[in-house]
Amino acid sequence: MRFTLVGAGAVGSLWALKLQQAGHQVHLVTRHEEVTLERSFEKTQPVKFSANQPDLLKDSDCIVICVKAFNVEATIQHILPHLHPDTPVILMHNGMGTTDTALRLVSNNPLLFATTSHGSLMLTATEVKHTGIGETRMGGLNTLGMRCDFLADVFSHALAPCCWDESIEQALWHKLAINCMINPLSAIHQITNGDLLLPHYRDQLISLSEEIAFVMNAEGIAISREEVLNRALYVAQATASNYSSMNRDIFHQRRSEIDFITGYLVERAALHGIATPENTVLYHAIKNLEQSYDHT
Repeated sequence: MRFTLVGAGAVGSLWALKLQQAGHQVHLVTRHEEVTLERSFEKTQPVKFSANQPDLLKDSDCIVICVKAFNVEATIQHILPHLHPDTPVILMHNGMGTTDTALRLVSNNPLLFATTSHGSLMLTATEVKHTGIGETRMGGLNTLGMRCDFLADVFSHALAPCCWDESIEQALWHKLAINCMINPLSAIHQITNGDLLLPHYRDQLISLSEEIAFVMNAEGIAISREEVLNRALYVAQATASNYSSMNRDIFHQRRSEIDFITGYLVERAALHGIATPENTVLYHAIKNLEQSYDHT
């Protein structure tokens, strides 16, 4: 198949390399104007990818959007003039809150969402490290997207496992819960995911998991506080050496996805009349860090 991956950060680069290894043609779209880009796994020979070529975008069999959640709308607007109406579009980012916009903008295309727990880290501008083995879940966001279950097999062949999920929104909530637990704390304290397993963080993680479980229950998802906690601890262990994306954003003084992770949780909680003091404190702590950046 001919793939275009929009966004060549840690996750986009990981999938670009894996899809290329599986025999697919891969084209990258970035914010820059290079017509070729190099990517490699650490200490392996670099792979050259075609990049930022409208004709390759137009001829793609599948487009995967791997940008930050706050860039999804602008990214879709950017690719729309080159988007064939039959081409499946897959959103793949952390957090929630972009699907309504995406459905409005690409209503005539098959639209899907994929959420992954694989860990990935950019060691340099071109080197990718696959830091944690996880799974990917994929599902349709509209009627046309729900007919594209074959794509789960394609992605699983490139980086297993990838499972088709008829209830993708529930899977997104499960991923959001993990992100709410791991990302803000690891970013605030500038620690690896595995450091959250230390006893020092246990009480705070328990409080966070209780609030998250209440909100998920109100959203119609049956889950206990213990399950929320254990899922997060499992991912922290599986990606122990990895730095979360929010950790790296704060470290490099970039905007994070906090509004689409903890911010989304707090927003949904407010609609249900649920208090989330622990999550709210983390939300404001990250926003304060972002506002403290000195870019002069």
